[in-house]
Amino acid sequence: MVDVLGGRRLVTPGGAWVEAEAVLQNKVVALYFAAAGCAPSRDFTPLLCDFYVELVEQTLPPAPLAVVLVSADRSAQEMEDFLRQLPGAWLALPFHDPYRQQSISSLLPGNCVTGCCFYKCRFATCIAKLAHCGK
Repeated sequence: MVDVLGGRRLVTPGGAWVEAEAVLQNKVVALYFAAAGCAPSRDFTPLLCDFYVELVEQTLPPAPLAVVLVSADRSAQEMEDFLRQLPGAWLALPFHDPYRQQSISSLLPGNCVTGCCFYKCRFATCIAKLAHCGK
């Protein structure tokens, strides 16, 4: 986890700050790139939410999966509102973190803003990448 989010703090839906290394330890982490006002994000978000709920909230023991929103929203308020609509314990990279825009442009194709990269262990390798750019 050190490679991508090491030393960073994340935001909870309630606005609390948490240390990424502590809350993501021993989990598969999905970096979810999305924006509330983006049509492809509105299409893809319910699918990812259902996936998360089934694996984490409806399975015993819960799957070791964490989702971190990397917002492409236009404002911090839009990002916070979007995060509060997502399931349970999802986290977000803070709106003003410089990695937010850098990661969107480096991990997603072209001008796509909606996608999900799954990482296991120290974020050395993306184990699966999904991008939904619309038509």
